[in-house]
Amino acid sequence: MNKVAYLGSVICLIAALTGCITASMQTNVKTDAKPEFRRILVVSKLPAVKETYLPSFQTAFPTGYQVCAVSNSPISFDSLEEAIEKKRQTCQSEVVLTIDFNRNYTTGYGRYITSNNELFMEMINLSTGKPFWRAIVTTAGDNEIPPRQIVQQLIKDRVIDGSMPLEKSYQSTY
Repeated sequence: MNKVAYLGSVICLIAALTGCITASMQTNVKTDAKPEFRRILVVSKLPAVKETYLPSFQTAFPTGYQVCAVSNSPISFDSLEEAIEKKRQTCQSEVVLTIDFNRNYTTGYGRYITSNNELFMEMINLSTGKPFWRAIVTTAGDNEIPPRQIVQQLIKDRVIDGSMPLEKSYQSTY
């Protein structure tokens, strides 16, 4: 086996063992519709997420951003719309970041077949109801895109200001 192939195999193995998610992200920003904001409501419409997933968004954003989150829980008595409205009022959110499942598909054939999930993300200005950032994320079978990866992309796209916080910082009290 040549050196490049061996190194690639080792990197893939390490990524698999450490739980890193391989995801490709395509984004689009409508800069003239982007508002100035500091309060964000993160809404997960994903069918199932770990209990710790949404709270981890509170530590992913740069200092100065306040983050609240709500999910589409099958055991909630409120509809998703009611839960979003309650949380939006409580948090005084200015924008909403929605994470939704788009589709699942397979590629390859035989022993090389892989399953991919495609997620759709969108940020909407709550005062106008208009979107200003959209993304399609393709993952190798996982629904949960690490919040730090999403925030890193938002910084890169100049949707939010600042730099990535340290792993253990805490940005919100609600």
